[in-house]
Amino acid sequence: MISILITHYNRFEALKRCIEAFKKLKLQDIEIVVADDCSTDEVQAHLKGLPVDTLILSKKNQGLASNLNQGLKACKGQFILYCQEDFIVKPELIDYLDEAKLIISNKQADMCRLKANYRFPHLLKLSTNFSLIPKFSLKNFYYNTFQYSDNPFLTTPDFFNRFGYFLNNVSGPYGENEYAIRIMKSNAKIAISHLYFFIPNQQSESVIMHGVPVNKRNILKKLKLHRLMRAIRFHVEFIFYNSKKRGLLTLKNNRI
Repeated sequence: MISILITHYNRFEALKRCIEAFKKLKLQDIEIVVADDCSTDEVQAHLKGLPVDTLILSKKNQGLASNLNQGLKACKGQFILYCQEDFIVKPELIDYLDEAKLIISNKQADMCRLKANYRFPHLLKLSTNFSLIPKFSLKNFYYNTFQYSDNPFLTTPDFFNRFGYFLNNVSGPYGENEYAIRIMKSNAKIAISHLYFFIPNQQSESVIMHGVPVNKRNILKKLKLHRLMRAIRFHVEFIFYNSKKRGLLTLKNNRI
């Protein structure tokens, strides 16, 4: 069975579109799990009418990372297909899902990413439609530290037993970036599809540059230095990262 895990916060219409797109795939032997991070009472009332198998309604807003942890622990499937409510799955995914499952079952990779906001210049081909992301590559210098992201992926529950769950009660950018550094520091093998199978459900800002003041971010973009500065910054994070203490030096957790 595949558990389709969708995290949600106060974007009910987007969530409905996301669920409808998954239903149209007509996948066999699935469950749909929705984890809501304490949306308003009105929204949570609407959530109770959705055609899902498991609905988790948090009583306190704790951030995406904590919400992900709750959802992951509720999944009963052999595989977990994760996405946020701000993505819509493409119908083509159904033709590639078995290939991704086989890659994971054969231990060629621990996770298959199905979407990214960028392209890795250097990949190691695994199959017709999936490649492995190298642990480090000069060609991937801008993206080495983003082998993991909160974009849609397929994995198994064992992934989180082996490599750890997300930090609880942290801001979204902090949680995603800390976990990305953690995964790069580990021996986790991350694959990515050559085609991307999800499209945006609504406009959302990338969190990669969070922690940099907006004015400084705009100046760096004008000078075309933002990608370089981001890469240097997160490679420094990688060097000094302590997997037991779990923290970032250059990014503030806005939930503290």
